[in-house]
Amino acid sequence: MTRTPSFVCVTCGVNTPADPSGKPQESCLICDEPRQYIRQGGQEWTTLDELKSSGKYTNVFSPTEADPEHMISISTSPTYAIGQRGILVKTPKGNILWDCITLIDDETVRKIKEEHGGLQAIVISHPHYYSSLKEWSEAFGGIPVYTHTNDRQWIQRPADNHIFWEGTSLDLLDGEIKVLCPGGHFDGSSLLLWNKNLLVADTMMVAASRKSVSFMYSFPNYWPLGPNEVQTIWKTVRPYEVDNILGAWVGKEIVGNGRNIIFNSARLYTQYSGHDSDKFYGSDSDELSFKN
Repeated sequence: MTRTPSFVCVTCGVNTPADPSGKPQESCLICDEPRQYIRQGGQEWTTLDELKSSGKYTNVFSPTEADPEHMISISTSPTYAIGQRGILVKTPKGNILWDCITLIDDETVRKIKEEHGGLQAIVISHPHYYSSLKEWSEAFGGIPVYTHTNDRQWIQRPADNHIFWEGTSLDLLDGEIKVLCPGGHFDGSSLLLWNKNLLVADTMMVAASRKSVSFMYSFPNYWPLGPNEVQTIWKTVRPYEVDNILGAWVGKEIVGNGRNIIFNSARLYTQYSGHDSDKFYGSDSDELSFKN
C-alpha cells in the first residue's frame, strides 16, 4: 500500500499530511495560531526520512529522577523542534508512552522492545506533541493512541487505532494508570497519574527552581491562563496524592511534596496576576497540611 506523503514542521516537529498535490502545506496548522509561532524566515518543512538519514539525530534513553527504574525519558539529541521528551512508564500491567517525539527509528524501537518490554499504548497530552504519533503506533504493531476529543480538530494524521477519549478522566491498564483532563493550555490538555507521579506536559510548567509550577495559554508567546482555568487544574489534581511532578523536558522534575506545590503555585499565580487568591483557594487552605 502506498503511504500518503507527509512533511515534518521544522518548528514544532509535527508530522503533517501533504496538500492535494503532494507538496507541503502552505503553513503548519499547529504553529500558525496564538499558542505557537512560525519561525523567522517563514514556514519550513522536512520529512521523517530526511531526519533519519541525516545521521545528525539520535534518541537518548535516560532514567528520570523521580523513578529511574520505572520511568524512562526518551529525547532527541541534539534537540529537535520543541525538544520535548516522551516518558516510557513501565508498570506491572504493561508499558505506556506518555507524549511523542518526532524521531522514531529502528534502534529506538529495538531498545523499547528488547530492553524495556515493549509498548501497550501511547497517550498524548496535547497537540504540540502529536509529532509522529502515527509512525510510533505502527512501529509497535498498531497500538492505540489516546488523545482527548476536545483536541480532535488538531489531529491531521490519526493513527489507525486512534482513540478519542471523552470526559475528565480515563483509566488504562485495568486502572493502573489514570489520565486526567483539566484543559487550560488546550481544551483537551491532559495529565497522567501513576504511582503518585504526575506527568504534566504543558498543562503546567515545572519552574527553573524546581520548587513551583506555572500555567500558561502560550509559553513561547507569554500568554497567561486566567484564574478560573488555573483553579480547574488544581481542582482536577486535588483528589489525588501526588509526590512527584514530571514536566515536558529532561530534568524538569519536582521530587516530593508535589500536591502541595501545585496548590501553593496556583495560589501565588492567582495573586500575582492581580486576583484575590483567597476567593479562589481560601476554602482549600487545609490542603497546605496534606501529607502524601
